[in-house]
Amino acid sequence: RALRQAHAAMESSRFTEAAEIFRRLADEAAERDMPVRAADLNLQTARALWAAGQTAAAVERVLLAIRLLIQGHRAERVPRVLEKTTAVLRQKGYSAEADRLEREGTQIIEAAGLSWEHLRRQGAAGSAAVRRGTLPAHCSGCGAPLLPDEVEWHADDTAECPYCGAIIKTS
Repeated sequence: RALRQAHAAMESSRFTEAAEIFRRLADEAAERDMPVRAADLNLQTARALWAAGQTAAAVERVLLAIRLLIQGHRAERVPRVLEKTTAVLRQKGYSAEADRLEREGTQIIEAAGLSWEHLRRQGAAGSAAVRRGTLPAHCSGCGAPLLPDEVEWHADDTAECPYCGAIIKTS
């Protein structure tokens, strides 16, 4: 229910309200030792914070999401997260914040004993052209937007919502 409220708040441009709901859910997922779900919810928190004009807080949530992805053994997603978020920041004129995110994100990767190039190769191998079904635009369980590179694929026709864990069948 809270996820639906957060997504509805985003759609209604109530970004601060959405960020608070996503933040609470992310923190609860982390407390329950669900690092990948917590990471995805922290990324949603960051999106809402950016939309609300709270760039510094958004950067902190992305850095936390990177740590959680590594903790949850999904480090191969980190390069894409960093590339995507720094590109958005630069596009919106936040070069200093993008530089900080790149620098600190790279430090987190290195502190975990991982290599940027290795992670990039892992991510590219995982996203190699696989013929999969078409996801619905939104999760039927929580209303979250579903993107093929952000869901957990269990089979070519079955994916898991990164926010609520609902199993989604493709068409």
